[in-house]
Amino acid sequence: MLSRRAIRVKVMQTVYAHEQDREKTVERLEKAMLENINNSVRCFLYQLYLLCKTAEYVVTDVQIRSSKFIPSEEDRNLSVSLFHNPVIQHLVVTENLYQEIHREKLDLRIDADNFRHFFQKLRKSDEYQSYHRKENPLLTDDREILAFLYKNILTTDELFEQNLEDVFPAWQDDRELIFHAVMNYISHAAPNREPHVVREARDLKELKHFAAELLRKTIFNEPDTEVIISSFLQHWDRERVAMMDMLLMKMAVTEWLYFPEIPTKVTINEYIELAKLYSTPKSGEFVNGILDAILKKLKEEDRIQKMGRGTKEN
Repeated sequence: MLSRRAIRVKVMQTVYAHEQDREKTVERLEKAMLENINNSVRCFLYQLYLLCKTAEYVVTDVQIRSSKFIPSEEDRNLSVSLFHNPVIQHLVVTENLYQEIHREKLDLRIDADNFRHFFQKLRKSDEYQSYHRKENPLLTDDREILAFLYKNILTTDELFEQNLEDVFPAWQDDRELIFHAVMNYISHAAPNREPHVVREARDLKELKHFAAELLRKTIFNEPDTEVIISSFLQHWDRERVAMMDMLLMKMAVTEWLYFPEIPTKVTINEYIELAKLYSTPKSGEFVNGILDAILKKLKEEDRIQKMGRGTKEN
């Protein structure tokens, strides 16, 4: 599922759009952002679906090869363990992922022959050959083969890429955050866990609330955060400070001042990472230095009031 960092990216993109076109109302920006979040979650579920359907094709492959008039030795020793992979079975059976994809009519957006294509590429790999020969693979083995399938087969394939672009026009913008979301799911998947992926995809209230609040408070409090940040840029050419660096620092200061439940260290670490990912090569170091100085000053002035989880600095 999308992380808080992914949500911050969505807000960052929306605030950037606001900087480019201030004629758009905050209400319109917020509506577009929330729909963007919905589509990103649908894209996340869709990619899990593609993963499952590719794994499922092993059943068809075994049926075809075992029915040959003169099957080879390899044909006689086939396994459908990939589809019986407990992570796959958890998604298909426990999570009811296929039903959710059908409800969204996303199962109609891909040619079934694509799954044959993806699986045939996987079947030729040493990783797959090693996996399907194991009689009782460990959960770590199950996760590793799915991570390999997703990272090295699906996301590097032109058919996969073209399909995602056709179904989700914003795929290029979402590529990194959804890739990490899927890999994170595979790495931490617990087959015995109660179903939560589809349920959380439908119920995004908390994430959407955080996104809307961060967007509105960043925009409405921009004059104040601009003054705070500018006072620490006296020895910098203001025109040479990257717009994205300034935007991210405004969001960080907004979190410190208006989100008492978020620890200050969480905020500064998140925006340093976003600066590294989305701004210039030196932005991480620059944003780190400026935000560290701002945080020290705000604490001295007793302007940061944290409560609950926000009081935890580690």
